[in-house]
Amino acid sequence: MEKIIIEFAKDIVQSNILLSYIFFFISQSLQILFPPYPGDMVLILEGYLSELAGMNYILVNINAIMATFFSSVLLYRIGKKEEYKILNSKIVKYLFDTKKVDKLRKLFTKMGAFVIIISKFIPGIFSITVISAGIFKVKKRKAYLSILSITALHHIILIGLGKLLGENWTIILKKIEIYNKYLFVLVIVIIIIYFILIKVKRKLFE
Repeated sequence: MEKIIIEFAKDIVQSNILLSYIFFFISQSLQILFPPYPGDMVLILEGYLSELAGMNYILVNINAIMATFFSSVLLYRIGKKEEYKILNSKIVKYLFDTKKVDKLRKLFTKMGAFVIIISKFIPGIFSITVISAGIFKVKKRKAYLSILSITALHHIILIGLGKLLGENWTIILKKIEIYNKYLFVLVIVIIIIYFILIKVKRKLFE
């Protein structure tokens, strides 16, 4: 599948920039709605091809982020509306690892919407985590904010790497698991610093 996507993407970028944005939007949507689709690979490829074709780097990022965000919101809303009934769907069982839902329920009870952020670094569970967030009625504002923030961080880094590496973009694919671990640690450190600053601020102004 990867080789077909790569060749198809290269052909589109060389022939029509508008179709390129549409293709990349669909690709990122498919990563969420059809998890077997290699979305991370396409993100890195987007960075490389955007440099090759002179595409607007900011628009490429916005396009990818919005595709993932809207697709994730769709899953969240489906989970919230259908609740546990959605897990009985044969299509959902085929596309997503529904066995993890009970474990996710415990995590959501302890950590709330932060589980959505963590799941972005664990291959194959982001989509079912978003569905579960809807099922377990995680507050919409917090769920949406978590989806948008981690999606923006994740996509900007991967697209940036593809743009930076150029023809050597395939190198990062071999090290994607290492990248996920480092990015996960970075996010944890940022969040810890954020909460420390909040506590310090409260003590100063009490």
